[in-house]
Amino acid sequence: MDKPLIVFWEVTRACLLACKHCRAKAQKKPHPDELKLEECYDLIDQLRRLNPLLIVTGGDPLMRSDLFDILEYADGMRVAIAFSGTKLATKDKLKRMHDLGISRIAVSIDGSNPEIHDHFRGKTGTFEMSMKIIEFAREVGLSTQINTTVTRFNIFDLPNVMRLCLDVGVDMWDVFFVVPTGRAKPELMPSARDFEDVLCWLYDVGRRTSLNVKSSAACHLRRIEIMRDSGTYNIPNGRTYYELLKGLEGFEGEGMVVASRGLKLKRIPGITDGRGMLFVSHVGDVYPSGFLPLKAGNIRERSLIEIYNESKIFIDLRDPERLKGKCGRCQFKEICGGSRARAYAVFGDYLMQEPKCIYTGGRSNR
Repeated sequence: MDKPLIVFWEVTRACLLACKHCRAKAQKKPHPDELKLEECYDLIDQLRRLNPLLIVTGGDPLMRSDLFDILEYADGMRVAIAFSGTKLATKDKLKRMHDLGISRIAVSIDGSNPEIHDHFRGKTGTFEMSMKIIEFAREVGLSTQINTTVTRFNIFDLPNVMRLCLDVGVDMWDVFFVVPTGRAKPELMPSARDFEDVLCWLYDVGRRTSLNVKSSAACHLRRIEIMRDSGTYNIPNGRTYYELLKGLEGFEGEGMVVASRGLKLKRIPGITDGRGMLFVSHVGDVYPSGFLPLKAGNIRERSLIEIYNESKIFIDLRDPERLKGKCGRCQFKEICGGSRARAYAVFGDYLMQEPKCIYTGGRSNR
C-alpha cells in the first residue's frame, strides 16, 4: 500500500473524561503546542491529495473551539468523527455535522448500563449522555457507530451491548480489543483464549443478527472469518465462547441484510498499524497507529506522504515478511499480521508475534 487508506487525526488531547483505558492520557485543557488552524488546513490539503478515509478523534474533538472550521475546510472528503459522551455534543452541533456531510459519528459504549460504562469512563452520567447523543444523531440523520473496548472486566456484558446496538439501530458496532498503552494497564487485557472466543462470537453476531460488526486491534477476526467460511476452523471453542453464545439465542440467520447508511466501509484485507493506516497527533507527530507510540516524523518538518513512504518503521510494517515468531510463519500474515501495537507493548518489538493469538498453523497454543 503506497499511500494510507485510513488516517486517524487526533485534533486535540483535551477531554472532560478520565477513561481508565485512555490511549492519550487526555487532559482537561488543550496542549499549548497543538496544531494551529492554518496547520490543520495544510494537513487537510495533503490528505485531500491522498483521499483516505479521515477519522477525526481526540481526546474529544469538540474541545477544539475551531473544530467546525476544520470540518468545513475538509468539505468533500470522507470524514468520520469520534467524540466523548459529554454535554458538548449538542443536537445543534450534530445537525451542523450532518449539514457539513460528515459520514458517521462514533460514540463509545463500554457497558450496557451506567454502572459498567461510567466506571470505565471515570465520570457519572456518561452512559446516559452517550445514549442521548446517539438519539440526537439519528434524529438529525447522521449515521451512527458504537465503539466498545473489550477488557477482562466487561467480556460477559458484550451480548447486552450487542442488543443495545440493535435496539438503537446503529450502523456499525466497532469492537476494540484493549492495547496496554497510555492509561491502559496490562491487566485489562483478556487472555489469548478469550480473544479467540470473543472474536469467534463476533463472527456469529455478524451472521445471525442484522448488526454490522468489525474488530479493531484484533485482526484475528479476518483469519477466523476465512477459516469458518471455508469450514477449516479447527480450534476448539472455550467456555467464554459458549457463555457468550447464549446471548444469541433467538437470532437465527438474520445477519448480513441491513445496508449501512452514510459511510460505506468496504473492509480491505491487510490494513493494520502502519500498513495502509497512520495516526497524526495533536502536535503533528505521525505514528503507525495511536496505540503504537513510536514517532516516525512530524508534519511540521516533512510531508505526510514522505513520512509514510520513507520512515523505517512504516517500511518495516508494510512488509509482512519481516514479522517474527508465529506471525512470521502464519499463512494469514498478509490479511491479519496481528496487532503491531500490542506486540510492541508486550515484547518491546513491533515486529514480534501477536501476544494474544492462540493460532499456530492450525493448533491452539495453550
